[in-house]
Amino acid sequence: MKIFQLALLAGLAPAFLVGCLDSSSSSSTTAPPAADGSVGNPATETSRFRVQPYLQHPTESAISVVWFTDSEVPGELKVEGVGTFISEPVLAENLGYGEVEVAYIHGETNFSATHADVPADAAPALPYRHHVRVEGLQPGTEYAYSVSQPGNDVLSATLATAPAPGARANVRFLAMSDMETEPESTNKTVAWSASSVMSGGDKLGTEPGTESRQYPVDQTDGFRANLNYASSRGPDFWLIAGDLVEKGGRQLDWDEFWRHTAGEWGGIASSTPIFPALGNHENYWHPEGGGYTTAAATLSYDKWNSYWELPSNQAGDSRHQKRYYRVDYGPVTVVTLDSSNGDDSDPARDTNLLLNGAEARIPDFNRNSEQWNWAVRELADAQAQGQVIFVQFHHTAFGTGVHSLMSGSAGIANNEDNQSGMPMRVYHELFTRYGVTGVISGHDELLEYVELDGVHYWDVGFAGDGLRGPGYYPTTSYVPYDLLPPEAQASHWSAHGDAPEQWNGNQLVDGGKHYGFMEVDVRPKGEYDYEVVMTPRYAFPLMNAEGEATGEFDYRQYNKVVRVDVNR
Repeated sequence: MKIFQLALLAGLAPAFLVGCLDSSSSSSTTAPPAADGSVGNPATETSRFRVQPYLQHPTESAISVVWFTDSEVPGELKVEGVGTFISEPVLAENLGYGEVEVAYIHGETNFSATHADVPADAAPALPYRHHVRVEGLQPGTEYAYSVSQPGNDVLSATLATAPAPGARANVRFLAMSDMETEPESTNKTVAWSASSVMSGGDKLGTEPGTESRQYPVDQTDGFRANLNYASSRGPDFWLIAGDLVEKGGRQLDWDEFWRHTAGEWGGIASSTPIFPALGNHENYWHPEGGGYTTAAATLSYDKWNSYWELPSNQAGDSRHQKRYYRVDYGPVTVVTLDSSNGDDSDPARDTNLLLNGAEARIPDFNRNSEQWNWAVRELADAQAQGQVIFVQFHHTAFGTGVHSLMSGSAGIANNEDNQSGMPMRVYHELFTRYGVTGVISGHDELLEYVELDGVHYWDVGFAGDGLRGPGYYPTTSYVPYDLLPPEAQASHWSAHGDAPEQWNGNQLVDGGKHYGFMEVDVRPKGEYDYEVVMTPRYAFPLMNAEGEATGEFDYRQYNKVVRVDVNR
């Protein structure tokens, strides 16, 4: 097991960043590329990264590099052995800030110093988006690349293409959910209840006295340690099953996400493509238009659409693009669904009773909807091609958390939830019919697992936000374990109940709920078949004898490794 020393905020920078950041935020007139292929004159033009380069939409022969800057100055992408490309910056008009966000930046509680260089009472300027699609690459090949902005930053990293279709290749990917980034995460810890199993209680119960106990590190440090561990595993790509940010319509929360993944705190996205799913938080919040409203969902989608380049789903509504899609990566197919909203007229068929999906142009997921019919076609095609199939969506269908209660508006205290994941159970028949190996979700913010009819369901929602137990104790002590099918009850495992905390006095030495991720390895087995190994991993905060966090993390895995033979 590795030990990671968490650096101080002020001194942390990604290892691949060369050069220094200029404190100037001034923009300049765009100059055309010079005859020798260089960009402008570094002495007169400067441009800082607002989001460092990150990878999108890899195929066996192409991949995209995207980045954002503070001024309209072209950048230069060099791919070793391929060529040099000059970007055309485009103003990202949907990435603006509301007045309440500006007030936060200049307020006394901005502990993470987000946008600390912005003049008093001013809003950060709109950024410029840079996008380069690199084509004509070789399958399953890694390339060194660098991106430079004149007179300023140079970022160097590697990119890789997917294996060729039909290739007998090893594939490793990561899965996370529910990091819910926001600048308030700095100095903000979360409730950390323990299972009652160590004192003779039920494993899904809550140990008295731990209901409001706080985790030993804040969400910023916890998520950062988690990402450092994840990056060290060398993944080919990264799934995020929703709730990337706390408020999808709040620009500060997106800025915080990129600080962790392509910014000053880390750079996993510069070498690892992200395939995200929308969660309920990606349809939430407008600075003037409330929480779950049409205005909030619309603004949130506009920000989502600004960041991601994802395969087309051929949807009839243009605003359904990037909400559900299929990715093929060598022998692996990932089908991403949008579980944000269903049938607004029927609570049993809707995952968000607070949001009008039709008005907000969010696709229905139910049987015979456009999304459902698309999923049938894609799953059937992937099965016919002999792919190892995974599905991701946000709202976990077979869980024991508060969002696994019956759908309804009576409230959690009355064992109903207005954002229940249970309506997504409608897809189980498709998953069994088309041989889906694993389903990855979040929403309950639990790490838990069930197997049902040969389909392996995971809630991986411990990335960087809450570390909840199965119930909202003491509002209710009811855990909806009895709502699981008998086969799922028999196979159920959770970090809360099956990895109990072990203490040496005041020092935690093992067990408990911690920030982590799912690692999935797909390996050829024999001439035609594959072995899939699913391993939940986590960053364990080390403590001294007094029970205080030392700032170091131990890289560990939970005692639940699932191995599946996929016969083709």
